[in-house]
Amino acid sequence: MKPETRNQEVSISILCRDTQVESTWNSELKTLLRSLTGQMVSRVFPVRESVSELIFIDSGKTNWKGWARDLDREGKSLVLVLEESEVLPDPDSIALVDDLILSPFRPAGFLSILRHHHQRRYAHELFLETQATLQDLDSAKGVLESILQLKTPKRFTGLKGIEVMSRHLAGLKPGGDYFDLFESDKKDHVNFLLMDSSSYGISAALLGMILSSSAKIASSTQIPSSHWVKAIFEEIRLTLGEEGHFSVFLGRLNRKDFSLHYQMYGSIEAFVVDRDGVSSRLAKHGLPISNRSRPVTEEESVVHLQPKDRLVLLSDGFVSGAGGEHRLARLFADQMNQNPFALVNELAFQIKSKLSPGETFPGEDCTAIVIDIQNRVLRLAPTG
Repeated sequence: MKPETRNQEVSISILCRDTQVESTWNSELKTLLRSLTGQMVSRVFPVRESVSELIFIDSGKTNWKGWARDLDREGKSLVLVLEESEVLPDPDSIALVDDLILSPFRPAGFLSILRHHHQRRYAHELFLETQATLQDLDSAKGVLESILQLKTPKRFTGLKGIEVMSRHLAGLKPGGDYFDLFESDKKDHVNFLLMDSSSYGISAALLGMILSSSAKIASSTQIPSSHWVKAIFEEIRLTLGEEGHFSVFLGRLNRKDFSLHYQMYGSIEAFVVDRDGVSSRLAKHGLPISNRSRPVTEEESVVHLQPKDRLVLLSDGFVSGAGGEHRLARLFADQMNQNPFALVNELAFQIKSKLSPGETFPGEDCTAIVIDIQNRVLRLAPTG
């Protein structure tokens, strides 16, 4: 039976106690390689000439242990060769090598050594490829986060009486969050949009659709949010495919009476926190939107906000990362007397404190938006 790496070159370095053993091994190993590997190119040479990935070490060689300890082991297999009557070496010696074989060499034992070596080499190559992929991923994540920060600014300028506090942490899970707000032409309404998609393709389609439709969403105060949610679905339904989905919150805040008309689907959460720090979770209209779970209701929900109320919008990354709804309720209550900047910083701390050493990104995107209502003026906290 021949190794799977039939067409690959096999090179063996040998470390022997003397030239006589070196000559014997050279002859035996070349014979075995020819008989077991067919036309496979093979070479056998002493380590003083070259050190290959597969190394046979004579247990009778003086100070072979020191030589093995000093060797750069990356990608190499060390095989300790024992005489048939030789007693097994101590555990510390065995720990220095990858395999054991008896001399004179026999086909079955030699073939087992070759197979183990090829398996270790494959595992090492896979490890290197994984490391390179992770480095590429870290680099790509940095680029993606920079792009997303440009598309999701922390501060929205030019909106009279309105400042925005939002916080975004890019995650490893495919897809992404998107947040934006749009002021109506008459300045009497403000629209809030938060979306979370299951793939990068859906994120790109959503972003393109929103960027081309944002002016219409902002100016059309008579069109309910349910119509816009359906329009978003119809625009990207082909991109969704069979498994794709997205979550969305689309709300319109009336600046005259502080009524919030909204639709919300999927994993996004919204909370109203009153002046006493008591939070209420806003009702949803359905599951994440997909080709199997389409938006069907025309109904909008309406919430009447009061001065000093706080509206908090969160993607599911912040909800799960902060410890769930009960933990969030405590955070909201504790931070109610602080400005919104303190709350989003605390939410971000909850996520980052759970990362393992060396981790840069959470498992999924995390987006938080905090909106304060004060003195009959819609006030969104400043960024920092």
